[in-house]
Amino acid sequence: MEVGIDIVKIERFKSKTKLAQRILSEEELLLYEEAHNKEQFVSGRFAAKEAFIKARGSEKTRIPFKRIKIIRGEQGKPSLHYENKVYPVSIAHDGEYAVAVVIVKKENY
Repeated sequence: MEVGIDIVKIERFKSKTKLAQRILSEEELLLYEEAHNKEQFVSGRFAAKEAFIKARGSEKTRIPFKRIKIIRGEQGKPSLHYENKVYPVSIAHDGEYAVAVVIVKKENY
């Protein structure tokens, strides 16, 4: 089992619509457009996707962020989806930071 973690400053994502378009999947972009706090939305997803890449150990062969999806279930709990597999993810925001943790079992990649 591998664990990935990433932390980012939310401020980095202020007024960054083009960045959001590069890193969010089509489904996430629809949610982004409706989000009350766009900076928190995109910063949390960016941190989660970075954490996933770190957990997989694939930083040298970058996975396009748009292929990684963060989907909220019916009860609001997020999960990370990549290549028809689902991974547990936790995303939190506190003050000026967003942090995410992803767990990847080795047999899943």
